[in-house]
Amino acid sequence: MKDNKGLLNKKRFEKAEQQKKQWLKNLSWKKALQLEENLISSELIWEWRGNFSKDNPVCLKNSLDKKHESSLRTRL
Repeated sequence: MKDNKGLLNKKRFEKAEQQKKQWLKNLSWKKALQLEENLISSELIWEWRGNFSKDNPVCLKNSLDKKHESSLRTRL
């Protein structure tokens, strides 16, 4: 068996984490919003949301619906 200690080297992950943080810091607002919009509109999110039943109290759909309904009531 080969020695795979390099795969779990903490310094390797620390460097990747630092690079990710630096990349996020350098993002423009426009690019960050574009990435967020792409994530929210992806099929994966819609599939994930579809997996929640209406009676689940932690349901994202219900939370969003209730928030929307309450914001409409406060406007009236």
